[in-house]
Amino acid sequence: MIDSTWRPPVLETPRLKLRPFEDADAEALFPIASNPNVTRYTLWDAHRSLDDCHTFLRDYAAANYLVGVPDPYAIALKDVGDLIGAVGAHWATEKNKCLEFGFWLAEPFWGRGLAVEAGRGLLQHLFAAYDVERVQAHCMAENVPSARVLEKLGLAYEGTHRSALFHRGRFWDLRMYATLRAEWNG
Repeated sequence: MIDSTWRPPVLETPRLKLRPFEDADAEALFPIASNPNVTRYTLWDAHRSLDDCHTFLRDYAAANYLVGVPDPYAIALKDVGDLIGAVGAHWATEKNKCLEFGFWLAEPFWGRGLAVEAGRGLLQHLFAAYDVERVQAHCMAENVPSARVLEKLGLAYEGTHRSALFHRGRFWDLRMYATLRAEWNG
């Protein structure tokens, strides 16, 4: 039975609060999600209006919560509560106990270790709360900062899938990363 009230639990790290997105986040989300530097390597396009943010919150966040998927979590600064990005995981294949992990941050917060901190908090939760054997992630090969985040999180580089994604009018190589339950040490 689907629980229409389910939301992922709030998670805390030393500097961050990972919490479910709410409808009220649309205005704070817009300046981040409309920045083409933030969306340069995402599978979604920069938001052009506040309506795009409302659509994301309704059609992506709320829809995932309806099926018990912890994707996306809002990343907020613990001390002031400001929304600075998102992190989450959805089933790549539930039958094979494999979750796909992803993240993005507002540009002013790049290079501060916040993506690693948020990712570590989420990965701890995933291995504690879900029957998951593997958590995987990919990034476009040109996205060197995201590859560094995945490596700092302890995900093993498994190779590059050449021309694995046709997006925005071109083919992209994807760098693949993963960690297994037995390997994860937080």
